[in-house]
Amino acid sequence: MKIKKFFFLILISTLCALPNLTQAQSNESTVQSIKSAYETHIVPPYRENNWDLYLTGYTWHAGPLFADKKLNARAYGGGLGKHWTDENGHQDLLYVFLFLDSHKDPEPIAGYGRQWFTQPFHSLPSLSLGAGFTVGFTARADILHYTPIPFLLPIGSIRFNKFSLMTTVLPRKGGALGLFWGRYEF
Repeated sequence: MKIKKFFFLILISTLCALPNLTQAQSNESTVQSIKSAYETHIVPPYRENNWDLYLTGYTWHAGPLFADKKLNARAYGGGLGKHWTDENGHQDLLYVFLFLDSHKDPEPIAGYGRQWFTQPFHSLPSLSLGAGFTVGFTARADILHYTPIPFLLPIGSIRFNKFSLMTTVLPRKGGALGLFWGRYEF
């Protein structure tokens, strides 16, 4: 278990450090950039007491890959997470939740997310749009019987005060799979 946690933290830290690597000074090593990204993006949400409640509910199956199959669209489930908001209003997320997959089997997921927010309507300061990425691990009953599978996916959200409606899309050959969930910030 400690080895999986170690590799998960290295994967997240490396992805967080990628933007910093191009801006890194020539005398700064890659290891220092990764450590800096880890301390900037992973440690704050872990230490802060800003909890989130996640509720999943819908999976979208599109394209000929899914056309002839009777798949579950009700991805009911939920989980918990923590977030940290930086001085610009952008968020780092740590989360874990469980939902029903396309075959109605439980699918656990754990990861890190980074979202950048904008307020497109100045007359509605409570409303903001977010976009970013998430990286982590999931596991499925139909793929190597719950062997951890790493992922890197885009995420988007519409946030009103403390509630966000979030989504991600997994493009696949011959189709796409989308997942929608809600997040409430305590």
